[in-house]
Amino acid sequence: MHDLAYFNGKFMPIDEVSISPLDRGFLFADGVYEVVPVYNKNPFFFREHLDRLYRSLSKIRLDPCITKEELKSCIEELIIQTKHNHQIVYLQITRGVANRNHAFPKSARPTIFIMSSELIRPTEKMFSEGVSAITTKDNRWKSCDIKSISLLPNVLAREEAVALNCHEAILVDNGKITEGAASTIWIVRQGKVFCPEPFNNLLEGVRIKIIEKLCYELEIFFERRNFEVSELMNADEILLTSATKEILPITSVNGKKIGIKNREGKPGGIFKELRQRYTDLILSN
Repeated sequence: MHDLAYFNGKFMPIDEVSISPLDRGFLFADGVYEVVPVYNKNPFFFREHLDRLYRSLSKIRLDPCITKEELKSCIEELIIQTKHNHQIVYLQITRGVANRNHAFPKSARPTIFIMSSELIRPTEKMFSEGVSAITTKDNRWKSCDIKSISLLPNVLAREEAVALNCHEAILVDNGKITEGAASTIWIVRQGKVFCPEPFNNLLEGVRIKIIEKLCYELEIFFERRNFEVSELMNADEILLTSATKEILPITSVNGKKIGIKNREGKPGGIFKELRQRYTDLILSN
């Protein structure tokens, strides 16, 4: 059975979807996207992901010609028709098909593409041993608050990490940590949790609000503030969050083990507490 897709009003096997070479998403990366994890057929923090999608659409002045509720119904139907209990929904909206011209077309209809496939969750080994990362220059554009489909700098950064047998690339802008190539990066120091403040128009990660709430429930100090590479490298713990990776410990950066003395290179206590609460949220979803 092929994975299903929704394309411009119709449900079909994904290999039957045909996108025009004149689509502005193909020619200009003129579009935005969203990724929604699904557990036991239930979208996880669905409303927050849809709200972020529509914020991105507004920022690029793209009318999707579909209401949020209509789009929500399409996604829910696709989830029902897809065989997997745990899924990852990828949703992309572009400015549509038109003759190649940088200016917005006057009559093009947006292209709406949604696919849902099996969600491959992190392995127990990743949770228990952590993953490795590198630091690299953040070469992205200056409007990263828009979830643009133009991801070439992210692709290059991730490939740089993969070439060194690492899981993630941590992006650095003028000495400050911004994000991962496809994740939010956190540090823990003296029992306190920090993630970068939204300087330089960073994407507002859905998991930031989740982790902030979990920290409050666990009475763990949480703060949005910037930190530099030196603070990252000397952190007690480094965490990674994303829609597909949930929450993972980073236990090695640039070949250096992370952690307090006598516990270098091992997941820490804050990670274990947050991971348990995050798992509880998934189970109760």
